[in-house]
Order: sequence, then C-alpha cells, then structure tokens
Amino acid sequence: MGRRVLVTRPQPGAEATARKLAALGFEPIVLPLTETRGVKLAELPNGASVDAVAVTSANALRFAPTALLSACAQKPCFVVGTETAAAARKAGFAALETGPGDAVGLAALVAKRFPAGSRLLYLCGKVRLPAFEAELARAGLLVTAVETYDTRPLGDAAKDLGAAGSGKPIDSVLLHSAESARLLSALLHDTDAGLTLAAARFCCLSSRIAAALDGIDASRIAVARHPSEQALLDLVVAGCGNPP
Repeated sequence: MGRRVLVTRPQPGAEATARKLAALGFEPIVLPLTETRGVKLAELPNGASVDAVAVTSANALRFAPTALLSACAQKPCFVVGTETAAAARKAGFAALETGPGDAVGLAALVAKRFPAGSRLLYLCGKVRLPAFEAELARAGLLVTAVETYDTRPLGDAAKDLGAAGSGKPIDSVLLHSAESARLLSALLHDTDAGLTLAAARFCCLSSRIAAALDGIDASRIAVARHPSEQALLDLVVAGCGNPP
C-alpha cells in the first residue's frame, strides 16, 4: 500500500472515499468524526405546491421521507454538485440543474431561473450555513427549509484514531466539512493523536473548511481547486504522490 490517508467524513460516504483512495494506491484509514441521523418530521410539507426543490447535501435526500420525495419528484431540482445530483436521480428527480459546488453559487442559479415570489422547498440538515437561505431571501424567493437529518460528533475520536491508525503516522487528512475540521483541531491536543498527525497534510474541500482548522500551520493546509471530491483526491495525489 501507498501513503496513509485519514478519511473523516461520515458513513456511508467514508467507505466510498476509501475505495477511491485504495484504487489510487493509497492506504485509507477510515475514521468518521461525525454521524448523520434522520430527523422525524412532525408534519410533511406539501411538496406538490412548490415551484422547485433545492438540495445542498446528498444526505438531505437520503433521509427525506419517501412520500415527500414522491410528491415533488416532478418539480425542477437544483443541486449543489455532482454527488448530490447522483443522489437526486436515485431519489426520482429527472429535471436537474447542477450548481458550481457551493451553496451561494447554487442560490444565484436558482434566483436566475425563478422570479421573486417563487416557492422553493429546501431539503437540508439541522447543521448548515445560513448563506444559501439568506441569498434566496434577498432575491425575494419564498423558502421552506425541511430539515431531514442531523450531524453529531461520533465516538471517542482520540481513542478511535489510535485503533484505526494502529499508532502509525498519517500522511494526509481529508476534510469534507467544517464540523470535522473543528473536531480534528480539538483532537490534536491529545498527545498520542498529535504525534500520529504530526507530519500530516490537511486537504480541505473548501476555504471555509480550512478556516475551521485551529492551531495548524497554514503550510500544512491545502484547499481543493473547486468543491468536489475528485478535486480533493487530486489534491492528495499532487501533495503526496504514490510510492512504488
């Protein structure tokens, strides 16, 4: 196996990322720092009454009630990137528009397609940035946010890192979210974990995620050229390379 790469995203995405890393010749070390859980909705919104649907995370579709997805599957669906687009197709949406990979860019795309007063159903998580909804509100769109899942810290990260990594040094860390970056920063205060990650390079999906890394020298932080997993993997390959 090649260099060791720590995967911190939640399941089931962590295993999918690990398979891609292994195919590139790396040794993936899977340590989800958070988990996603479905949220029970007290009342289902009327999906048939909206003009369009927006999704900024594939998890929002994975945990959405089947009845809600069926009710709005014929509506135009705006998704943040390619991974979310794949989840939307699987959920039954056919009329898809894919954004540039970030929430603000997706909001601009929706506002360009629909006039003020249009009704948008936003499938999302409890933990999210306000920027998407704020941009749409400024454009005069009426947004109904439906929280289908929550993201929570998972396990004893320091202990789990020791078990997952067998105490051997990690070469790179993949960070898909700001929450994982914050948890990882806290983890570095643990002596053993700090030693395991002492020479690691931190590869971030976006500059916002990189900004959540506290106390880590900027020379050890790299940001993908655009917010997609392929760009993140390209970053690992460019920074680490693969030994024979």
